[in-house]
Amino acid sequence: MTDSNPQRTKDFPCISCHTNCCKEYTIFVNAHDVYRLSKGLAVEPSSFLELYGAKDFDLGIKVKEGLVDLALKQKNSACTFLLESGDVFRCTVNDFKPGVCKSYPFQMSNGRLTQMDDKMCPVDWDTTEFEKMMVPHLKVDEYEWKFYHDLVLEWNRKHWLKKPLSEFLRFILERVESSMGSNHITA
Repeated sequence: MTDSNPQRTKDFPCISCHTNCCKEYTIFVNAHDVYRLSKGLAVEPSSFLELYGAKDFDLGIKVKEGLVDLALKQKNSACTFLLESGDVFRCTVNDFKPGVCKSYPFQMSNGRLTQMDDKMCPVDWDTTEFEKMMVPHLKVDEYEWKFYHDLVLEWNRKHWLKKPLSEFLRFILERVESSMGSNHITA
């Protein structure tokens, strides 16, 4: 889907999006992502999660099933939550999608908001327009990944290959739920 009005495309870069990022990337998720999706969809995490061999031995989840990372399932070589309607693809969990999806194609580099070098977006974004919105989100995302890594390390110390993934998922969901009342950065 393309837009013939160049000003509209400049003002709304997503108007010409082909959702290639949703088709090309594996969407790895953290505890808060799993919590939001599970609550938002009212389903068990196992219905939308897929296991991948851990990319980093030190941060992989040690469960009975092996050393793994969590990602969203794929359907037809795309994110399971990507819906096709004619020639248009859109996210069906936009209100509670994973943090990595919310922040794409932005990142923090040397304290400044920048676009990722390898972005798949059909247009360049004006980072000054999005800085006020994206910097706080990227800080939340950073907090959530740190929270998740700490949970994985705690789990791994206590449960080295003894418990199934279902127990790990219950563990992270309970921890996120209990952290909601704590004083921390929220999305």
